[in-house]
Amino acid sequence: MLRMGVLAASLIAMSSPAHADDRADMEKFMADYLTLWNAHDAATITERVYRLDGNHPWSTREGMQAEFDRLKAQGYDRSDIQGITGCVLGPDTGQVELRYIRLKTDGSFMPPKDRVSIYRVRKFPGGWRVTGFSGLAAGARMECPAG
Repeated sequence: MLRMGVLAASLIAMSSPAHADDRADMEKFMADYLTLWNAHDAATITERVYRLDGNHPWSTREGMQAEFDRLKAQGYDRSDIQGITGCVLGPDTGQVELRYIRLKTDGSFMPPKDRVSIYRVRKFPGGWRVTGFSGLAAGARMECPAG
């Protein structure tokens, strides 16, 4: 009986307006990030977007710039966003599914065409930050316990 009460309370909490606000905030945060990504703005991304776990090379401006330089050397221009879906996991944590196509300067795509990344995000006093990410197969979908 206690488990049912906890489950019901969890479902009510996850369907609350605050939950919807957090999801919308996470999705806007990621849309803003993508604007910075397409501008190849390594400095702002490392300052305002990433707070990556461990010693990830993209935690520094130089490491992030090296990634943009690597992509540009392959003809990369920008990413065409196909979808952004947020999922609240807790009061200050979530994940965001990003579906995109990497486009080259000649208008073609960088294989594989359809890409999916899952970003782990956490709310800090200064707002949402990406704490980690991983790729998914293009046909896969993010699991979101909140539905």
